[in-house]
Amino acid sequence: MSRVFLAVEQSLNRHVVIKLLLPELTSEASTARFKRELELTALLQHPHILPVLATGAREGLLYYVMPYVEGESLRHRLAREGRLPVDDVVRILSELLGALAYAHERGVVHRDVKPENILLSNGVAVLADFGIAAVLAGPQSPGVTEPAARLTEVGMAMGTPGYMSPEQAAGEQNLDARSDLYALAVVGYEMLSGQPPFAGPTPLAVLTAHLTATPRPIDELRADTPPALAAALATALNKVPDERFQSAREFRDALGVAVGRRRTPSRRRVTFAAIGGIAVVAAAAAFMLGRGDAALPLDPALVAIAPFDVLAPELAVWQEGMVDILAANLDGAGPIRTVAPAVSVRKWKGNSDRQSVADFGRATGAGFAVVGRIVPSGADSVRLTARVIDVASAGERSAIDLVEASSRMDRLADSLSLRVLRELGETVILGATRRSAIGSASPTAIKAFLQGEQHYRRSDWDSAAVYYRRAIDSDSTFAPALRHLSNAMGWKTAAAGTAEMSGYDFALRAGELNHGLAPRESLLVAGDSMFAALILDQSGLRKAPAAEKRSLARRLFALLRRGTQSFPDDPELWFKLGDAQYHLWFYFPSTESLSASRDAFDRSLALDSAFAPSYVHLIDLAVRQQDIAGAQRYIRQYLALHPIDVHAASARLMAGLLDPAKAGSISLDSVIRNESPQVIGTAFGSLLLLADTAETQLRMARALQGASEGDNGKAYAQMAKFGIANANALRGHYREAMSLADSTAAWITVEAALVGVIPPDSADRLFASWARQPDPADARSFAVFWLAARRDTASLKA
Repeated sequence: MSRVFLAVEQSLNRHVVIKLLLPELTSEASTARFKRELELTALLQHPHILPVLATGAREGLLYYVMPYVEGESLRHRLAREGRLPVDDVVRILSELLGALAYAHERGVVHRDVKPENILLSNGVAVLADFGIAAVLAGPQSPGVTEPAARLTEVGMAMGTPGYMSPEQAAGEQNLDARSDLYALAVVGYEMLSGQPPFAGPTPLAVLTAHLTATPRPIDELRADTPPALAAALATALNKVPDERFQSAREFRDALGVAVGRRRTPSRRRVTFAAIGGIAVVAAAAAFMLGRGDAALPLDPALVAIAPFDVLAPELAVWQEGMVDILAANLDGAGPIRTVAPAVSVRKWKGNSDRQSVADFGRATGAGFAVVGRIVPSGADSVRLTARVIDVASAGERSAIDLVEASSRMDRLADSLSLRVLRELGETVILGATRRSAIGSASPTAIKAFLQGEQHYRRSDWDSAAVYYRRAIDSDSTFAPALRHLSNAMGWKTAAAGTAEMSGYDFALRAGELNHGLAPRESLLVAGDSMFAALILDQSGLRKAPAAEKRSLARRLFALLRRGTQSFPDDPELWFKLGDAQYHLWFYFPSTESLSASRDAFDRSLALDSAFAPSYVHLIDLAVRQQDIAGAQRYIRQYLALHPIDVHAASARLMAGLLDPAKAGSISLDSVIRNESPQVIGTAFGSLLLLADTAETQLRMARALQGASEGDNGKAYAQMAKFGIANANALRGHYREAMSLADSTAAWITVEAALVGVIPPDSADRLFASWARQPDPADARSFAVFWLAARRDTASLKA
């Protein structure tokens, strides 16, 4: 129905998609009706609905603009995989039903739900093209007098034949929510079975089947379909609308039963694993990962802020923006703590009725929840209404109603914070509170920062960095923006497989400006600043005395441990602790070990399983511990998020190499020819300490050795040389390892001396020469091991 263009919106320097309706369709859809319908759908602000950014007409052609979503459509995934895993089917259906419930409650019916209109980005399902079928089918709104034009080609104006409800196939105009539920059930059927419930040689044959035929039960085509899921799809596919689910919420509740029953066995497996001796923290984390949104004990001092309903596209940034500002302003007011914004956004289901709010509170463990709505009020003002709800009793405090100029949303947020604190003060004893703790008084900087936060939560590092820079341009003292820019740059370069150190300078600058912030953010700013100083020193870009570095490392670990005690439900703090232990364990190996790092990452994912960066180091840590099953589990969970960077490609390669059934059939020569050095190097680094009987590491190194010609030859040759030396040393073949090793593998020479391969007299002379080197390079530091083993205290002191 359209031609699709990728474009750059110059005012915001972002990619957007422009859809231009085909000329033959524009005669059937008047400009006025087109704009009216899409302006209505533009008000739909929901995490699983692709919004309309703008509409217009140019030279008689109608177009609309939407955000550009990286990833693929559900149709592409079905074409590639055929049938999807049951858990993925349930998750995608649940996310889309949340979107449809939100739209239906606002009087908007999609009318063309199908795999082509379902986008998958970072593992999240997003429904696109709301309102287009309604535009082409004719006016639906009362009082509209223009004739209801109908296109003659089936599947254009009315919808798509394979996904039409019987009433839509019969040509009824006044379709309601139940028609969308039927179409989504068809999509669910296809995801499970790999084929739609009805097929035929012509569109008319398919439409006739939807009107008259009964689909084959899905559990006959897919034996592992949970009975509750099969029953839910059968109900939604009923020919008679009155016999289907009457709302998207009902359909989603029925899926919830399927999810609960399906997850029961995983709890048993975790229990047996714990009995078998797996570390308690790791077992607890696995249990929490398996239980989804199970209820947590309610903490009366913990507050969860839900994304606000925002009924105007120009105010969309405040949907999640209010979560960020309120979380910062309320955190640390007396005993009050707030749920991390990223967790609140992921746990919120998009509905503000009391039951949904209670479910939200129980999923986050918060004793109180805040929900609200923002709507335009006149030409240049906005009205904000909010409620503070006691989760345990579902009791509601008095409604908060505020009006402010749309240019002063910062002032509106501060006023709301004070009103919420007043409501909470009736139950919780509060001390003195700050007016604002976001870190800036500039409305322009705050808005840019909040836009960056929304991109950051979705792992869109490029866009996040752009908005953080804009915030800093408006307010150079904005410490949280400086910290978050440092993080975005770090993940951006890590995703590209490169090492860029300049981002750490922003973290250092943030540390210098760390005052007046909310306790959690202040703690993170301090931690990132210390971490940056230590990493820059480790890289040689910053020099500090050994005693100063050790003192700084001690303060960093103490700070992060205190943070996880003060904010035990914050996934970012657990991630930061794990990351520090992963990169800096050697300062205090007895307490800040790599095993402790794995525990912290597991805890982070138990609190937010969609935080992709934690998986990257966990895969490596599991391999180091020779826990192949654990590495495979992390890889599956990571790839289920549909990441698209270097680490994702590396994880896919490792998935095959760690699977005994597949490893033998993988041609490493072919893989190395087709993958970049970054992907190969990342996978190779993670497998470097793998001690499997298949000698995977050695096979990879030899394949790299054979690929040492061409543009990547130098990088591959160095990797191969080090890899073969490393593999031989791990297996005790020190003479062969030493013949290949160079100064980058000084530890091989040390080990060879310690086990007697190098005669002691020769080793004394060699390591004495290393110890005399003026530059503290690897060789000099490794000489310490030999000197200690020889009890040569004089040389050690020197």
